[in-house]
Amino acid sequence: MKTNVRKNPVRTMVSLSLLLVVFATSAFVTNDKESSKILQKVSKTYKSFKTIKATFKINIYNKQDKSRQTEKGTLYVKGKKFRVEMGGQDIYCDGKTLWTYLKDANEVQISNYNPKNSDINPSEIFTVYEKGFLSKFIGEGKKGNVVTEQIELTPTDKKKPFYKVKLTIDKMAKKILDMTVLSKNGMESLYEITSFNSNIDINDNFFRFDKSSKPGVVEINLR
Repeated sequence: MKTNVRKNPVRTMVSLSLLLVVFATSAFVTNDKESSKILQKVSKTYKSFKTIKATFKINIYNKQDKSRQTEKGTLYVKGKKFRVEMGGQDIYCDGKTLWTYLKDANEVQISNYNPKNSDINPSEIFTVYEKGFLSKFIGEGKKGNVVTEQIELTPTDKKKPFYKVKLTIDKMAKKILDMTVLSKNGMESLYEITSFNSNIDINDNFFRFDKSSKPGVVEINLR
């Protein structure tokens, strides 16, 4: 996430550019009928869920220094609300306000949520394709015993910090299994869904940061 106060653990590993899931009408910019057909079905699948809970793994490869890093976390989504829990931080969003809690510092950064100013992060894995991309069907493959469909996305906005996004989709279930983001700075980030649950009961308060649960927390208001 964007912040000018303290280096964010996730930003150290990944150039994240688009936070949050918006289950809106799909607006694919594409010359590829096959990819458009597949993505519309995927979008329909996720729009049918009232809530989502997914665990994920991010593998980051830096082509410049050949280094590799791995991060794991859990994502919760309810409409425009979301929460991301990772090793060094938790991110909360009720659709209007964004809280980024840095665990080691016991510090929470508070800002207005603006999806236009946010970067690609785990919560976008289900809807990243919906706007601003040219899509292309690459072909079928297999992930374990699952038959997959491969789609390549190219952003129409050339100012984006990434130049390519690759999606692996479960052909039968029409669910996204993983997403690879290729950044202009040489970073290659693989977002992989390791478990998925839908339509679980999640209270709206779950998506708001409760400072009473973090005694002594330092609040930094960036609004």
